Amino acid sequence: MAVERSDRSGVGPVVPDGQAGMPPGGPPTIPAQDTDLPVVDTPASTIEWGDCSPFGIPSVDRLGTSGWECGTLTADMDPFGDSGSDATVELALTRHPATGERRGSILINPGGPGGAGLPTAWSVRGGMPAELLRAFDIVSWDPRGVGQSVPKIDCDDEVPPGDAEFIAACVAATGPLAGFLTAPYSAADIEAIRVALGEDTLNYLGYSYGSILGATYAAAHPERVGAFVLDGVTDPLAGSAEGPFEDGFAVLADDGTPAALDRFAELCDATDRCLFSLDANTVIGDLATQVPFLPTGDFAGAPDVVDAEGYRQLLESSMTYAGDWELLATALEDADRGDASSLAALINGDAAREAGEGSGDEPQNDGPGGESDFAEANYMIYCADLGPWITEWSFCDDRLDAARPMQPVQSVDVERDILVIGTEFDPLTPGYHAPEFADALGDAVHIIWEGVGHTAFPGWTPCIDDVVADQFLARALPEDGLRCSFLDGVEDDTTLGDDLFGHGDIESRNLLERTLAVRDGDPDAACIADAVNQSPDRVISHVVLDITSDDAGSALDAARSSC
Repeated sequence: MAVERSDRSGVGPVVPDGQAGMPPGGPPTIPAQDTDLPVVDTPASTIEWGDCSPFGIPSVDRLGTSGWECGTLTADMDPFGDSGSDATVELALTRHPATGERRGSILINPGGPGGAGLPTAWSVRGGMPAELLRAFDIVSWDPRGVGQSVPKIDCDDEVPPGDAEFIAACVAATGPLAGFLTAPYSAADIEAIRVALGEDTLNYLGYSYGSILGATYAAAHPERVGAFVLDGVTDPLAGSAEGPFEDGFAVLADDGTPAALDRFAELCDATDRCLFSLDANTVIGDLATQVPFLPTGDFAGAPDVVDAEGYRQLLESSMTYAGDWELLATALEDADRGDASSLAALINGDAAREAGEGSGDEPQNDGPGGESDFAEANYMIYCADLGPWITEWSFCDDRLDAARPMQPVQSVDVERDILVIGTEFDPLTPGYHAPEFADALGDAVHIIWEGVGHTAFPGWTPCIDDVVADQFLARALPEDGLRCSFLDGVEDDTTLGDDLFGHGDIESRNLLERTLAVRDGDPDAACIADAVNQSPDRVISHVVLDITSDDAGSALDAARSSC
């Protein structure tokens, strides 16, 4: 059984927020905000906030802000008292104070299940609208058993996921926590966090599986629901016999990968900047059998051979984030010409992100023979939530049944409608689940981003970002069913394809600078990036991917000599 990564923590680059070295108080003058929300002081908190270094936070230079704080919160392992146990969990949290007139806080969950909240918050905050950063503390936590929270979900490195004893070994290694991993327990942790923050109501941003946690919380504590945004929502019937299934396994949502790949190919065919004059679906299909026989000599890292499974996984992961499609287009074109070096580089980058999803810059896995921390948590929480509905397979049979099982989405009565966001071509949580999810909640409005990727906020289009800002700042929401184009102001596929598959813009220039500065430690990264960014798309991709092609070498040599 494969791990389904359905969270926000591995998606996209860290986005610096432009506040490097700036104190949390922000700039001296800030324009007034268009909101009826009152300015409020930070309430007294029972969390002792301090330095984030012990939690593995990336450098200030990488994040662009020195304002992050970290701390821990002790919560009951069994908050409902069903077991009579007095065991506790210690939840790791992070917070960045509002940089202007404070209106409250926003709690973020990355999804998964098994995604770590701390690195997600550190990464996502820089892309959020400035008016939200001025008005709200941004807060997140590593859910119970995940990331820096303790005790951790653990498995036996000697027992692989395909072994009949895998879940039994995970239960034994995890201990009592294994019986308290379903959605209602994490929702209870959310309430504990709200209380510890001193907030009367909770503002919440939940991605993917985090939408289930948000809906679960809203059903349990409707009077505490403030502004809720649920992005990348699941099938609302997940957690029931009527929920979605795939090959006999209960799942959180239908598989949107085929539709996402078809849309990728459609946009690729619409522009000369992707597989010029070639049919994308034909190339993608032919390479599935050809890639194991292609050389990778222009890339120094692993893998030495791109096998069919690695190629398939790369295509699927590339559908979760369209921001790297220029690189994928180059890799497919190179492979069609007989060289898989760029494909190997992209697969290597995917593997590095998977290994480092825990927090900060350090890989978080269990050693050469073990699953990553994310995979172990994903398997265990999956079995806790959905295992009771699996009848055709024995994979989850050794789980500890929870006294509080996950429930399908229930109707809620909340003061402010919940904002539900779907991405039309989301490979993991297809956008057509959004109106279903909103209907199940009742007090909800849904909007659709016509893009490809897993989740829509922040940064892809002002249409989405503005509605989310309106939700948190208590402004009017649009009518149910608003649709936002893939890119702002772009309606035809040719222009859209040109934008998505072409380098030479500010995004590729910034990507080059980050790559040259972080990977190569080049002190002239900014100047070199400006020069290389004038090169053809393929050359820019090769420099980013560390492909030692003659063209990439010549471009770098010329740029360095001019700088």
